[in-house]
Amino acid sequence: MIQQWFETMNDVLDDLILRYPQASAEEKIACRQQWDMLKSLSDDIIELWLQFEDKMGGFRDLQQQPDLVVQEPQRLLDSFVKGQGYFKLQMFKQASDQLEQTIAAYPDFLCARLFLAMSLMHLTRWNEAQRHFQLIAAMTEEKRLQAIAFNALGCIQAIYAHLDKARTYFHKALEADPGFADPRLNLQSVSQGNTQIQLQFGSAELQSLVQA
Repeated sequence: MIQQWFETMNDVLDDLILRYPQASAEEKIACRQQWDMLKSLSDDIIELWLQFEDKMGGFRDLQQQPDLVVQEPQRLLDSFVKGQGYFKLQMFKQASDQLEQTIAAYPDFLCARLFLAMSLMHLTRWNEAQRHFQLIAAMTEEKRLQAIAFNALGCIQAIYAHLDKARTYFHKALEADPGFADPRLNLQSVSQGNTQIQLQFGSAELQSLVQA
C-alpha cells in the first residue's frame, strides 16, 4: 500500500521535473501549485505515520488472533490506493480511471465507489456520478457515507434546477448526519433562488475519510 502511494507521488513529481524547465510562465505557476499539493500530502503522510507508530506501541500489548486481519486482494489494493492518491492530488481523471478498475472487480466496495462518484462530480460527469451516489445511499448502513451521498445527489438536482428535489436530498443528508455542514449551507443557497450558487458537495468531508 505504501509503495503504491509513493509510486503515484513519484510519477507526478517526475512529470513536474520534466515539464518545468520548458514551461511557460503560466504553466510554471500550475506546476508550483501541484508541487505545493505534493508537499502538503507528504507532510500529511509523515504526521499520520507518527500517529500510526503510537498506535502500534499500544497494539503490541494486545493479544489478537492473526486470522482476524482481513487481507484484501492485491488487485484491489493497487487500484484503490492509487485512486485515493490521485484524488488527494486533485487529479480526478486519473483517480476515476483507477477507481473504475476497483469497482469493476469489487462492485460492493462502497468506499471506492464513493471516491469514484466524487471524482466524477469534479469532472462534471453528473449522470454517472448520480448513479453511483444512488447505489451508495441505498446500500450503505454507515450514516456518514449516506449523508455524503444524499448531499451530492442534492447538488446534482440543484445543478439541473430541480430545486424541490435538491431540498429533499439535503434534508435526507441532515437526517443521516445532523452535524454535516454542507447540506445545511446548500439548503440556504437553494432557498435564495440564486442560479449562481456555490454548492458544497462533500469533497472536504471525503478528504477526512482518507485521513481517518
